[in-house]
Amino acid sequence: MEQRAFTDGGFLVVCGMNNSLKVVVALVGIVVVFLIGAVFKAAQTVLVPLIIAALLYFVLVPAVNFLERIRVPRVVAIIAVLLLVLGVFYLVGLFIFASVQSVVRAFPRYQTRFDSIIQDITTTISGRFNLSQGLLAGINWGSTLRGYLLSWSGSFIKFVTSAGIILIFLIFLLLERPYFKSKLNNAFYGATREKIQTAFDHINVQIGRYLAVKLFVSVVTGLLVWGGLKILGVDFPIFWGVAAVLLNFIPNIGSLLVIIITSLMAFLQFYPTIERPLLTLLVMSGIQVVMGNFIDPRLQGDRLNLSPFIILVSLIFWGWLWGIIGMFLSVPITVVIKIICENVPSLRPVSIFMGSGKWKDS
Repeated sequence: MEQRAFTDGGFLVVCGMNNSLKVVVALVGIVVVFLIGAVFKAAQTVLVPLIIAALLYFVLVPAVNFLERIRVPRVVAIIAVLLLVLGVFYLVGLFIFASVQSVVRAFPRYQTRFDSIIQDITTTISGRFNLSQGLLAGINWGSTLRGYLLSWSGSFIKFVTSAGIILIFLIFLLLERPYFKSKLNNAFYGATREKIQTAFDHINVQIGRYLAVKLFVSVVTGLLVWGGLKILGVDFPIFWGVAAVLLNFIPNIGSLLVIIITSLMAFLQFYPTIERPLLTLLVMSGIQVVMGNFIDPRLQGDRLNLSPFIILVSLIFWGWLWGIIGMFLSVPITVVIKIICENVPSLRPVSIFMGSGKWKDS
């Protein structure tokens, strides 16, 4: 009896110690996550260009491989691909700059009209609901809108100024590519080496496919937005088409922003007539619904196998951490994290919970 009592008591003590250890490990894990977030926030200037360079690496490697297969020297192939990329980015940047300039030149005229419409609406609402006009008129809508535009422009300019760092990272990644396999063979052995190689191959294929499909869908969406606004007579259709291409890379929120902004632009241009703004809202919503709910899923399929909730959480987290650039990078970063978790046995449950749940992970 005494021995049994001692054994039971010892068992309870051991269980209590195990539970305490689990709580400590969980708390330490939470602290580590916050510390990593603080490091990522502080190192944004270096980490963001590095991640963008890595994503471009996955997209450009097939082109470099193709040139090498037709007996083009590796250095020449890398230079040719980088010059092509720089040329494309230069033309796109020039096009965006010219579009933005046209909007900036027309901004004072639209701000005057915007203030007039706000005053008209404020007067109507105040008269109907017996509200004080000072309550609504006290908001400087023009300054608020200008502040948002300057903030977004600042983020875009900061991204452009880091293009040199991105290019340097990309050059070294492409130059190091042929030696990766030999380094992997010398650093790891057996199953560990195979898992790392498998994870890297999965990341390469899935990120490359995701970016290729997303670029195609975004360009088609931009062309449809441009054509629809052109037919409806909304100002700056080219600018909004380019904006649709860029915003389409931000999951969920990007499409909603395109609908809201273009509809508000039509309202601002055609007020007090509401037929054209309503038609713009319907056309833009139709384009986004068809492209986002039918075309994109059919082309992309469930290859990413990501939970929509996880995509939303990652969008909010990386957007909070790195701003609008973080929103663009949220899905590729989440895919990489999920693939790494798939190939680490202790983290496999995390990968399963990050998945869509439409099939059993193998």
